[in-house]
Amino acid sequence: MPRGTPSQKYIRNTRYVPVGLRLGTGRRINLQPRGNRGDCAPISKEEMADEIFLGNLGLVFEVIPAAEATDVISKQTTNQQTAHPALSQLRNAKGEEYKRGVVVEENFEDQGKTVAAISDRGMIQRFKAPGTVDQPLPDIPADVPPAEVADWVARNKNIEGPEAGLAGLRVNTDELHKEK
Repeated sequence: MPRGTPSQKYIRNTRYVPVGLRLGTGRRINLQPRGNRGDCAPISKEEMADEIFLGNLGLVFEVIPAAEATDVISKQTTNQQTAHPALSQLRNAKGEEYKRGVVVEENFEDQGKTVAAISDRGMIQRFKAPGTVDQPLPDIPADVPPAEVADWVARNKNIEGPEAGLAGLRVNTDELHKEK
């Protein structure tokens, strides 16, 4: 809990994203997103006169008195739990409780798409999407109507096999037979 004199001030994040600032004194202040534990930090009168502090005041944080900071922090820790109680009810295939906890992930459909990978050396390897420098779009003839461009591109990729999405497809050139 924040303690201090009645004149003690705290800064509180006004944004719903983590923010950080390094004051001229060299002190680094990291504030968690608003509403999360760690979204406020004590600040001295000398630090409040800092040029970086003044430039960010009102944009990414606000100044609040110690009493308000105490109230905010107490409300943030009221319902704090290390694990959700419903997770303790989950069991493995043998009916035993999970010893190392349970990892909860988003559905695959709700997860984002990878657009780049960063190597150990810090190099960015972009996703090779059609229309990028690595994979230019094909030259589409002028006689192809705009509504049929996607179909034309799909049919003229000049690739075969699994890369064309034809894995496991068997082609038969015999005459069609109707099922009886």
